[in-house]
Amino acid sequence: GMAVPLTPTTRPFSDSYLLAYSDEHVAYEIDMFFWLAELCGSPSLRLAAPSAADTTRLNNVLIEGFVVHLRNVIDILYLEKPKPTDVVAADFLPTGAWDSLRPAMSSSLEAARTRANKEIAHLTTDRIAGSPPAKVWDFQGLANEIRPLLRLVSANAPSSRLSPKVAAAIR
Repeated sequence: GMAVPLTPTTRPFSDSYLLAYSDEHVAYEIDMFFWLAELCGSPSLRLAAPSAADTTRLNNVLIEGFVVHLRNVIDILYLEKPKPTDVVAADFLPTGAWDSLRPAMSSSLEAARTRANKEIAHLTTDRIAGSPPAKVWDFQGLANEIRPLLRLVSANAPSSRLSPKVAAAIR
């Protein structure tokens, strides 16, 4: 891929920086998100593990991976106050365009982000104990909700800023 500069860069980012960044990092986040949504959401897709305990661990790691990438993708779309070094959807579109294009965050994405923050990033008392149904993530539902939002970014970003790898990663 294209080389992303090693020195930290801050907003406003150049088109060439955004092109290289999206080619490597944004495409990766989106690809992993959809791959894990598909894997975790399909009972028929199970990876082999030596024991039942290892199968449980492996499935937990896959779900945790899904949640990490879910959180990153939601932040790309909806991060309220990005830090100067954060790269978000708005950076790829003309100034102010993403704010007027994007719909308000749905209650399901809001709930998913809150839950992801609590369950993955921190050890808190808000973690769900045991295996209640709420512990099951709606992998495909969340993927289906995020897909058109990413397509909206992809369709409206100048090709000088957004790598074609990003559109290709949106499944």
